[in-house]
Amino acid sequence: MLRPRRRRYTADYSESESEFKPPRGLRLSHEGKVNGEKISRSSPMAWNIVVPTHRRERATEGLLLGTGVAEALSLPRHGIHPRVGLKLFGRNPLQYQFVPGIGTTNHRTHSLLMTFQAMLQSKATPSLFASNLRRRIAWYQRSFPLRHIYTHGKRLVARMRKLPVEDSVTVGLADDPLVRSAVMSVMLQGCADSGTTWFQLGIGVSHSDTRVLNASLLVAYSAQLAQMVDHQNIVPTEIVSRLVAVTEDSEFRAVLMEMNDALVQNQSIATFAKQQGWANGLPNDVFAAAIIGIYAWLRHPKRFRNCVERTILLGGACSNAAAIAGALSGISLGKRGIPTEWLRRLSTYPHNSKWREGLIERVKDWPHGVDDIQSTAAMPSFIFGQLVRNVVFSGFRILHGLIRLPMRLSQFSVEKRR
Repeated sequence: MLRPRRRRYTADYSESESEFKPPRGLRLSHEGKVNGEKISRSSPMAWNIVVPTHRRERATEGLLLGTGVAEALSLPRHGIHPRVGLKLFGRNPLQYQFVPGIGTTNHRTHSLLMTFQAMLQSKATPSLFASNLRRRIAWYQRSFPLRHIYTHGKRLVARMRKLPVEDSVTVGLADDPLVRSAVMSVMLQGCADSGTTWFQLGIGVSHSDTRVLNASLLVAYSAQLAQMVDHQNIVPTEIVSRLVAVTEDSEFRAVLMEMNDALVQNQSIATFAKQQGWANGLPNDVFAAAIIGIYAWLRHPKRFRNCVERTILLGGACSNAAAIAGALSGISLGKRGIPTEWLRRLSTYPHNSKWREGLIERVKDWPHGVDDIQSTAAMPSFIFGQLVRNVVFSGFRILHGLIRLPMRLSQFSVEKRR
């Protein structure tokens, strides 16, 4: 019989929640020094910290709603040049325009929900979590048969022609490893001696590239800091220093150092993206999504609207980065930090607000004890409703493709601007 893991450390919060004090001896790095401070050789992150229930509930709710709002706002502009996006949909303040007036979420938000469900169903066992998550993602992908056939057909042709297949780098349908890593980071607080196994198996469900794992861990570390640090007193450069301390990949370390300089100079999100070579839109790559998402959060740590809107206006694969920016900002600010006009019209059909509240209630104290771990604690799945939603969503996707077609053939197309 499984027993609840022993919680070895506790976190010290002031009553006003104004300051988080990590337990003595815990550091956020493997080894080395950051700004002259000696870093211990223990766990890379303080996964054993027990986050209070109210703080964990706020982070979970903010993560879910922040990701959903950011993705719903970014859908109309995803995959097109920023000039085309401005021509078709205008500037900020942004509104829900994929389905007019309704915040329709896509596969990143549903991937987030599936990760929550698989974690609840895991009985606190990493391998069982990975198998449950794999089944859920596979079912979701098959519920879009044309997209599923196209994706796997493209991979098959590439293998037959012996072309390099970058499956482990690009972000596909419902297999966004960055969103999954944010969910695991929030849920694993105080529940595991090390999150390494969870992350390796959770990311390995769809991606095997080391670069993807590094990007996912970087987002996970950011999500943990967003949950622990008070947003009113956040110092962005200190967050970057913590991230540099836990990052061993030279490419990520170099970009994080550039990020630190950009924050000191108060560079806009667009300026930083241009500095990275993404002036004509973000590439469909987890590296770009992680870097821009983290920078957007740190550039506007107290304003969810600015964080999300200015990420979306970058164009290209903006949904990937916007989802991460919205997730981190939502974790830090909670539901209260998200504009109410966006929340009122957000739809995660077939999962309504009552379903979301039930999910948050189960997540905030996970795992709840031996009896609950041994039973399936996931929320019910509405398969028929999901199929209806997918059909309607596909129809609007085709409609938007037709709307974009004239612009793609014009002088504003991405191809002619390169």
